[in-house]
Amino acid sequence: MSNNREELIQLFDAKVQSFEAPEGARFHALLPFKEGIRRLRAKKASCRTIVELLKQLGVTVSHNTVARFCRELCAPAAPNGSRRIAAKPAAPITPKPLPTPVAEMLTRRHEGRKTPDAAGSPGERGPRIADPRNV
Repeated sequence: MSNNREELIQLFDAKVQSFEAPEGARFHALLPFKEGIRRLRAKKASCRTIVELLKQLGVTVSHNTVARFCRELCAPAAPNGSRRIAAKPAAPITPKPLPTPVAEMLTRRHEGRKTPDAAGSPGERGPRIADPRNV
């Protein structure tokens, strides 16, 4: 029995050695529609919408296949060979000065406040601690 098993393993290994993936088979069904898919994606069509349009023509593919097809073959190539597009650096945010009446109102609101010095005083930030005398 083990001899038969070893022969099967050797046959399988020989098949693995001689295996070559068929060229273009991965997106074979989508290649004729490449330009149309590219235009649809430029118009912000979802992959599911593209799948529905292709299904009406008798082409059955999943939305995942369409998404991979778009990522790998429809995206414009970056100059360094990577297809990933770098994000633009964010512009620095400069705070706008508050109008004077608003600034005055805010300063007046905070002037009358006391600085909390004892735990449990009203308006203090932080965790509330139970007063053992009231428990």
